[in-house]
Amino acid sequence: MSSADKKSVAVVVRRLPLGSIKAAEALRVALGQTLSANHVTVVFLDDGVWSATPLRPDLVGEGDFEKPISLLHELGHRLVADSESLGARGIVSVLPGIEMTPRRDAIDLLAGADAVIVY
Repeated sequence: MSSADKKSVAVVVRRLPLGSIKAAEALRVALGQTLSANHVTVVFLDDGVWSATPLRPDLVGEGDFEKPISLLHELGHRLVADSESLGARGIVSVLPGIEMTPRRDAIDLLAGADAVIVY
């Protein structure tokens, strides 16, 4: 598949990583999209930015976020956390491989995607 045939897919993580499988499922879907040779961007917005931090949800029986995030980064896909959402929650750092980006840039990424999947 040539790079011209690749689709741009954005997966938006908006849910808290604890108390629901939605955030973990979003990351599984993002990984699955890489199997079709899509260019994947994961955007962490609103409460979803907690998934971009070094929380340990696996300690309370929730999904593991660091492994899929690390794998997506190693595969060359982009992961961004909305700086406005981070600031509103007092979060000052995110996991390695995740960029902190202004909301306007996150919106531009979503607007430029061929498909957007929201969790």
